Amino acid sequence: MNVIAPLRRIRNERDRGFSAAVVVPLGPKSLVFVSGEVGRDLSGAIVQGGFEAETRQCFANIKHALERAGATFTDVVRITAYLKNLADYPVYAKVRTEVFGADWPASATVGVSDLLLGAKLEVDAVAVVTVA
Repeated sequence: MNVIAPLRRIRNERDRGFSAAVVVPLGPKSLVFVSGEVGRDLSGAIVQGGFEAETRQCFANIKHALERAGATFTDVVRITAYLKNLADYPVYAKVRTEVFGADWPASATVGVSDLLLGAKLEVDAVAVVTVA
């Protein structure tokens, strides 16, 4: 009889009410769903330095959530980006390419009218990992 492990919720260190990530066991593999991240620092404020700095911090926050769930950017199979200004897409795409290198995930980008905390970008991710 196969027993599938329970969901593992990676607690959000700053916010209450949602997990930073949820690990869903599916036999020998697990899906890791990373909540949308914005470019905020440990204090919870959006980083200074413009859109590129915010994008880099956003991906650093995703990396932290992935690591806590036992995953890396290599394991990411899907991302969705929400941009307040689609004119910022080339900068986002440049940073995304640096982050993922040759391991491109499936990706979608959506233009939105507003984001929490005055962010200009939010990105969520899905990864697949082999259960140890």
